Amino acid sequence: MIAGSNISSATVEVAGRNWLTAQLLMRGFEVATPVVDRGVDLIVFKEVGEQGIRALPLQLKCASGESFSLDRKYEGRGIPLAYIWNVTSAPVLFLMTYEEALVVLGAKAMATNSWAAGGKYAVTRVGADLRQRLQPFQGRWDWLSERLAAQPESGIS
Repeated sequence: MIAGSNISSATVEVAGRNWLTAQLLMRGFEVATPVVDRGVDLIVFKEVGEQGIRALPLQLKCASGESFSLDRKYEGRGIPLAYIWNVTSAPVLFLMTYEEALVVLGAKAMATNSWAAGGKYAVTRVGADLRQRLQPFQGRWDWLSERLAAQPESGIS
């Protein structure tokens, strides 16, 4: 385990992205990293046929501990969210759509001023209720594979 108290959030994000990249590669996915972050942190893809690919962007939320956050700016973009907890010790991955993240967030959080007025909500102390709502989204590799397979294929004329 690495002491996390003086590790910057930027370092945690890089470590989380690299951990996820390794996990994806070991499962047969290809990975690309955008040069500029405009809401897409990683692109998962697979070659299809002779000349085509299928690609799926991901938005990462990496944390050295356990936290859950959602920002309304991701609504309607169709980009899966990848939450990586415990990046500096024993990483855990949760994969979900924005709509699923809303359900996980819950009505209580959506009633707060932070969400209602600001369009953002974050939890840094994960309780049993939130942990239970997140459980179905842990390690959804097959789900990710299905989402990728549903993407349009490039190279088709």
